Amino acid sequence: MSASRMLRSQMLRLLAVAAVAAGLVAAGLAASHAQSPSPYDMTFKAYNAPAGGVPLRSGMDDSAGVVGTIPANAAGIVLRWCRKEFGFGEWQFGDAAVKRKALDQRWCEVSYNGRVGNVHGSKLAPE
Repeated sequence: MSASRMLRSQMLRLLAVAAVAAGLVAAGLAASHAQSPSPYDMTFKAYNAPAGGVPLRSGMDDSAGVVGTIPANAAGIVLRWCRKEFGFGEWQFGDAAVKRKALDQRWCEVSYNGRVGNVHGSKLAPE
């Protein structure tokens, strides 16, 4: 085998190894930036919803415009954040009653079926 062929073969192997390494690095970076759908690591379902569903509002107020409706039996609602924010210990270590009380006192931004809007926390329950 000539020297130029050996050099070409070595270069191709080196490029293949570099491509695999770059793919592994990219996969590792993507995994390190992956986020769960909810900062609260859970999805929610509609709770105490009227038969017509829960109005998904443009703002955190009953008078805000309706941008959609969450069906009364909906599940898989992603809670994005609430105002006022939950205390970490209150949410992470609280029992069901503590979480219920916390939700009942807040408006929350949620995502459901690709639509983002606001609902009162009293209409949500952890799944």
